[in-house]
Amino acid sequence: MMRIIDITSAWIYCSLSIIVISDAFYDARWITISTVGLVVIYIIMQFRKIPIQQKLFGSMLLVTGFLVAIESGNFQEILIEGIVRSSIFLLLFFSIAWLQIPVNRSSSLAVVRDKIANQPPGRRFLGLSIGIHILGAILNVAAVGLLSPLLKDRRDAVLHRRLCLATMHGFTSASAWSPFYIGMIVVLLSIPTLTWSKIAIPGIAMASVMIFGGWLFDRLCYSGKRSNISEKLVWGRTQTGVFETIFILTLLISSVILTLNIAKVSIPVALGLICPPFGIIWYAIQRKSYRNTDKSVVYIVNQVIKGFANLRNETLMFVAANVFGLALASIIPIKDMSNLISLVIPWMDLRIIFITFIFLFLGVIGLHPIIVVVTLSVIFPHDIIGLRDWILALVYLGCWGLATMVSPYSGTTLFMSRFTGIPSHTIGWQWSFYSVCFTAVLMDVFIIILRHATL
Repeated sequence: MMRIIDITSAWIYCSLSIIVISDAFYDARWITISTVGLVVIYIIMQFRKIPIQQKLFGSMLLVTGFLVAIESGNFQEILIEGIVRSSIFLLLFFSIAWLQIPVNRSSSLAVVRDKIANQPPGRRFLGLSIGIHILGAILNVAAVGLLSPLLKDRRDAVLHRRLCLATMHGFTSASAWSPFYIGMIVVLLSIPTLTWSKIAIPGIAMASVMIFGGWLFDRLCYSGKRSNISEKLVWGRTQTGVFETIFILTLLISSVILTLNIAKVSIPVALGLICPPFGIIWYAIQRKSYRNTDKSVVYIVNQVIKGFANLRNETLMFVAANVFGLALASIIPIKDMSNLISLVIPWMDLRIIFITFIFLFLGVIGLHPIIVVVTLSVIFPHDIIGLRDWILALVYLGCWGLATMVSPYSGTTLFMSRFTGIPSHTIGWQWSFYSVCFTAVLMDVFIIILRHATL
């Protein structure tokens, strides 16, 4: 019975994603109704299998949002808009899923992985952070799966911890500029005046500062602790795969950018159009290149679609966060917020620091960054906060990555926990906390300097 439910749910999620893509080209009432109905049915069917922590927290947000929406008198509008908003985020997970199998089977990416992993001590942390940053910026979570051999349990506990932190700092900092990250999608939708081209260059600069912060903290805290430097991280390969990897990643991101310019659609829709055929063709080329790859192209389609049933946690949390944020905004007098902010936090630089503190504090207690961004952007639009849209976006994007490192329930720490065998709360609260705080200080200094330099 559970197998039938999972298969049905997976096809519902797939159908939902196709309908969301259709919405970019056809403005029809049935699309909105179908989107809302499919999301509700999917959550109901998968609710029993959602982990207890996410289930309780998501339910609490939904119930609170429902009650507030009823009080405001706009229950139906808030519910529909919250679900429709969340569906565009769910499309990103649909898109990235098509890349995971060809990424894990790619010999050229495996060569690059080995080159990144086997950097000598002294430049290993920085090399790993930069490597996972570049791969993750385009391949998203598929890049973390590619590097999973580095993250397995090791005899040297210090080395194990440093490798994990290097991977997390490199991966999460890409949220500052990559269009393939859910954080970027959320921020672009939350700040309507902002475009990706406007934030990409300063985002790359901030990501460099964040990677440097992680590396500097590692040097300050661990340089005197000897690790087992003779340990081979992964077995190196003799083939050359760097140029093939550059070609594949360039082709992927070029295809997405070309689609954005030609079709004039949002980033999630462009990814939804490009990633499925790209992943299937990539897998088909792999199958022709290697005789031991005997599974047909139908295999990748079946595996990807089956995996959509596992996106239950993300679906519940994104819907709950959007409904909760919109409901709060419906009863809070936004016009009065400007005077309140000016009275409580009169200095712009202090507002940057305060937002960072709020993000990290809520991340530590387990709130997903989407809840913070959606709620803040609805209740406190950038013109009320007083910061220019791209400056506020930098704060949101940088904090998004850092907050996922300290949250025990974020996708980042849960992925790391799965690959390392270390509990997610240990990774978030013990391993990452001080490194994240140190990096956050450098990030805020960078943003404040940049704000004054561009006035």
